[in-house]
Amino acid sequence: MSQGDAFPTHVFDVLNVAPAPFPEPIGPGVRVVEKRPADGPITLMTIGASRLPIDSGDRVELAVEVMDGQQGAGLIALGIVVDDMVKNRRVPPIGAPWRNGTPFLNGTQISAILVAPSRRGTVFDEVRAADGSPVGHVRMLHMLTDAEASHAASRGWDSLVAAAGSRDALLDVTRTDAAAPAGPAGNSPVFLSKLHAEHPPRWVTYTGRDLQSVTGLESDAYMNDSANHEVWSVDSFVARFPFVAEFVRVARPGQTALFTDASGRYVIEPD
Repeated sequence: MSQGDAFPTHVFDVLNVAPAPFPEPIGPGVRVVEKRPADGPITLMTIGASRLPIDSGDRVELAVEVMDGQQGAGLIALGIVVDDMVKNRRVPPIGAPWRNGTPFLNGTQISAILVAPSRRGTVFDEVRAADGSPVGHVRMLHMLTDAEASHAASRGWDSLVAAAGSRDALLDVTRTDAAAPAGPAGNSPVFLSKLHAEHPPRWVTYTGRDLQSVTGLESDAYMNDSANHEVWSVDSFVARFPFVAEFVRVARPGQTALFTDASGRYVIEPD
């Protein structure tokens, strides 16, 4: 088996069940097959995504698990990612949810896609040549609500699965949120000015990696002096200013909350 045969051979053999092809392609040279293993959910897999030109040189096929009758949702998710691979010449990152803001499946709350390791481990996720050398991967897509994506972005895929109760709880695309949203983890950094020793936060921004807070009293000259800044943990920040806790819990990357008092009420500033 040559390296060129490794991907179609892997897709054909994995899960120990023959694939059933869908009639229409979802991208240039990219087909989709359905596999119905006896010990798990229906799995859709691409054949041909690994041949798309990717700037990094990475080679991947895609997969998504679906409930019977919801194969159309899986095809849409695969098509979205293949389209991104074609347009941007990149493979989807692991553990970083793509969040659309609005549902991409009509009549559902599904608005995000996350790549995370499959339930079957490396025997499914890794593609190897006949001599055992690695040649690429299968990336498992998970279709999520925005609240679930928020949780995964902050706490990770394993935390989301634990909060949902199981991987299977994240399969039905007609579900309501299987987990509550979660902002930054408690040990994430908060970058703030020393004026917080005397004044409460007014604007708090979640960047997706950290929080940034200002009181509104800082001048440009003050902010430009690094000696006027401190780094706290999220836990310490919330303990000192408990009224920000609700925003921190549900914040989406890029959002800035405006607080006008200590009631906990806030408004999201426009981008």
